[in-house]
Amino acid sequence: MGHYVKTTMDEIFGHENFLNEIVWSYFAFKRKTAKKFPMKHDTIMSWTKTDHYRWNTQFKPHREEYLKRWKKDEKGRYYRDDVNPTKGGTRIIYLDEIEGDIVDSVWDDIPPVNPVAQERTDYATQKPEALLERIIKASSNEGDLVLDCFCGSGTMAAVAEKLNRRWIACDLGRFAIHTTRKRLLGIPNVKPFVVQNLGKYERQAWQAAEFASLEDQREREIRYRKFILELYHAEPVNGHTWLHGIKSGRMVHVGAVDAPVTLADVKAIAAEIWRAIGKGKDSPQEAGVDVLGWEFAFELNELARQVAAEARVDIRFKKIPREVLEKRAVEQGDIHFFELAALSVDLKTKKKGENTAVTLKLKDFIPPHDDVPQDVLKAISHWSQWIDYWAVDWNYKGDTFHNEWQSYRSRKGNDFVLETSRAYENAGTYSIVIKVIDILGNDTTKTERVEVVK
Repeated sequence: MGHYVKTTMDEIFGHENFLNEIVWSYFAFKRKTAKKFPMKHDTIMSWTKTDHYRWNTQFKPHREEYLKRWKKDEKGRYYRDDVNPTKGGTRIIYLDEIEGDIVDSVWDDIPPVNPVAQERTDYATQKPEALLERIIKASSNEGDLVLDCFCGSGTMAAVAEKLNRRWIACDLGRFAIHTTRKRLLGIPNVKPFVVQNLGKYERQAWQAAEFASLEDQREREIRYRKFILELYHAEPVNGHTWLHGIKSGRMVHVGAVDAPVTLADVKAIAAEIWRAIGKGKDSPQEAGVDVLGWEFAFELNELARQVAAEARVDIRFKKIPREVLEKRAVEQGDIHFFELAALSVDLKTKKKGENTAVTLKLKDFIPPHDDVPQDVLKAISHWSQWIDYWAVDWNYKGDTFHNEWQSYRSRKGNDFVLETSRAYENAGTYSIVIKVIDILGNDTTKTERVEVVK
């Protein structure tokens, strides 16, 4: 793809701002290939935005054959006595006073990530940290901002963090974001960071293309809901605001393409069910509803279940799968709606002198089973195996989730725990948010509230 990248980036940055084509040549087992030479290098290209840009010359250790040209004195220092071209005579040059061998456009001193490397994440396109370290050091200083639009396994973000750079990492893949987040949490004293979903562009583009023939916005909404209801094997109903279909006696609500299902939505759905129950063919016969959504508001699963229980409504949350966007999957009928994950937590408090100790213990976790390969399902023998890591914000204030404590699975496999505790010194009511990340990269959160008295 290198030649396509070159012409595209020249349009963006200007061909006059092209700096280098760099060859990263690495060791590779040479295997016979069909009618071409075996590959053992990647291409890296470098542009600037303007004439004013950061540049820090990079150095690497001298090669062995170069060192053989130097002598060693009685103290073990390498030196060379050269003729001084301006003053005549000779001069002594010590090797340790030279910064090193200047890095040029052929990088053959950085190996790929080996199978047993500590930094290895088993992500298919992972690059070695040494490669990104050279790129970041050459083109930025401490405190500068580094952007990676296709972060993959998170090598850039991890290296930028270690080099005291600010960073932004993006990816469309859920597993990429999950891998990057977990990798960052493994860095000692990592600074706080936020994981954000910046848009629903894929779904919005799909909706615009799928229902492009309809000019009326309301008609597009009706057709969209009907499409989702057909995939869910439900019948459309009329005369309601929040109830869009019926299946096996239960009502069905279809969430919007570009907005999450919220707690306010759930309250409105529950209220409409009781107003409409038993009042006609298109009305519910029982106080039960399936809520279908592309995504759901923070901790909705737990809070909404409480609201539904108080309203005496049997509510089930089911995720609209991404396969809906794929024409072939729709035609083959390969669409499955799975319920959201459920998390059970045991909370205990105990007075310890002037402080109150709060202990959290995970008791059960039921994940969404969408996109789970059969071999993975068969390999799970205990619910805890679904959890890749979990984190706690001990004093959530309704803003950003702060990762104050976490436990995650590592290659060692013996440092993952299901219980943690915290001592509170000051009296007050605290909201504790528990976030579980399953092995598929899904987030499930639950809020517990505790009263600390003195």
